[in-house]
Amino acid sequence: MLLVGTHYASGVMRICVHSNRGPRGEDTPCAFYLGGRRLPVLALLERWNDGTHFYFEVMVDDGRRFVLRLQPTLRCWELAAVFAASKPKKPAAKPVSPTPPRKFFSLLHSK
Repeated sequence: MLLVGTHYASGVMRICVHSNRGPRGEDTPCAFYLGGRRLPVLALLERWNDGTHFYFEVMVDDGRRFVLRLQPTLRCWELAAVFAASKPKKPAAKPVSPTPPRKFFSLLHSK
């Protein structure tokens, strides 16, 4: 879809990202804005590039994961993907079985 000379890629949304420069000069996202909310990046899960863009999979405080895409020549950040927070798995219930009394307590009861 072309609008007034600007190309909008399908499935990608431009966003405002605050980033820090890493030791090698690369941008690393530390917070971004989505729907008027500031979402601090708690963890950088993965990073990769495809030759024209740098991709960062990040996690925010509510467990959601986002893929942020940077076009370094234009310094333009885009939201490429969103993943819901994974539900924590409940531990399996342990079977309840009667246990024999401890040796100390059995000595008290025998007197």
